[in-house]
Amino acid sequence: MTRIVVVDTMGGLGDLLLGMPIVEALCRSHPDAEVTVVTTAPWHVLLERDERIHRVVPVEGRDGAAVEAAARPVLERLRPELAITTNRQHGLPALLERTAQRAVTDLWRSPPVDERVDLRMLRLLAEDGVIDRAFTTLPPRVVLGDDERAAGRRLLGGLTAGRPAILMPDSGMRVKHWPLGAWGDLAGGLARRGWAPIVVSQVAEQRAALAEAGAVVAPDLAVRALAALCAAAGERDGRAVGGDTGPVRLAAASGLAVVGLFGPTVSSRYGYRGRAVNLQGYPECPVRTPTAVPDQECWWTARCPLTEDHSPRCMADIGVDQVLAAVAA
Repeated sequence: MTRIVVVDTMGGLGDLLLGMPIVEALCRSHPDAEVTVVTTAPWHVLLERDERIHRVVPVEGRDGAAVEAAARPVLERLRPELAITTNRQHGLPALLERTAQRAVTDLWRSPPVDERVDLRMLRLLAEDGVIDRAFTTLPPRVVLGDDERAAGRRLLGGLTAGRPAILMPDSGMRVKHWPLGAWGDLAGGLARRGWAPIVVSQVAEQRAALAEAGAVVAPDLAVRALAALCAAAGERDGRAVGGDTGPVRLAAASGLAVVGLFGPTVSSRYGYRGRAVNLQGYPECPVRTPTAVPDQECWWTARCPLTEDHSPRCMADIGVDQVLAAVAA
């Protein structure tokens, strides 16, 4: 193969990171091919330093028109021998099948509950014969330059000289929020145990609460600068703590050990790999639909039917002491 196109337009930072092992597996399996990736801005910058990728085409928007406007010209111009998409929306399967010699358009077929999403995608691609089976366990990995790593070390050095624990309370889905009071108790508990808690958040209330509990507040960071900060924290045997979110996936892909807090999603499908401890809140939840997450009645509203105030029981079920023990582990 000489021309391969990957269309990864699920939209979120975490979605791209779950798809990154596909790109790496294709590059390794077909080292002489020109690999083009069409993916959502601004997250496309995470692929910029990977010299094995021939071109990265950003999608400026998340609706069908934006996806088609970015993907169609690439596919029609290149007429690739292989095209793969992680997204079955926006007419992408038909577009790939029409413009590529071979198209793989359903990497979500018949998902089991107990297999990681990214590992399953790699296994399906190997079964379809488009990647080598030797590459079916690749983890997400962000390629950083020496200059970026040096900048990350300087930034971390300006925040703390201690062993860092980066706290990431943000989530684009309210149903994934761990209670703010728990985050404050965690920051205080970490500080008393000799860790240097650092909060990475774009929410003023979270930053203020964790600062009051003893955490240092990191400045607002572009996505690659955050990856570099996490890489520097990994060099100091640090930790990151957060829910099923893009920033925590970015931390793991940058080489930092992580503790994942899972509530509405199941860790057996979405848990972090490598140096990770995944904590599952309220595993017996009767509302959870592990292989059809958007169908959960709480998913879009964050209104839990199992609590009086409708706050997510699954997230509140994860105790601060559990998280402290996982950080130590």
